[in-house]
Amino acid sequence: MDNVRPASRSVNISDEVLTRVAALAAKDVEGVIRLSGSHSVHNPLGNAVRIQNLGGAIAVNLGIVVKTGSRAVPIAKQVQNAVKQGIQDMTGVTAVHVNVQVDGMEDED
Repeated sequence: MDNVRPASRSVNISDEVLTRVAALAAKDVEGVIRLSGSHSVHNPLGNAVRIQNLGGAIAVNLGIVVKTGSRAVPIAKQVQNAVKQGIQDMTGVTAVHVNVQVDGMEDED
């Protein structure tokens, strides 16, 4: 029985699930009003969160709108950390890059 090894298993997590986890983590950061989409050649639909599979790890790109009068850079860094940690904790997938673009400032409703 010493040579018995458990069967290896793998779980595939969809980009949609990873996107939702990243969005929830980003929205939980104080000072983030909402997520925003930026239209570009790589993101023609303007999705707020984009996931890129890097073969076992992922890169996340997202846009945020922060509260007027807030300091955008510290909020963006908090979003980076929250998204990276949230994805790791909830899915076990490593986010090696989390790129946050601050697309503007708005007053809270």
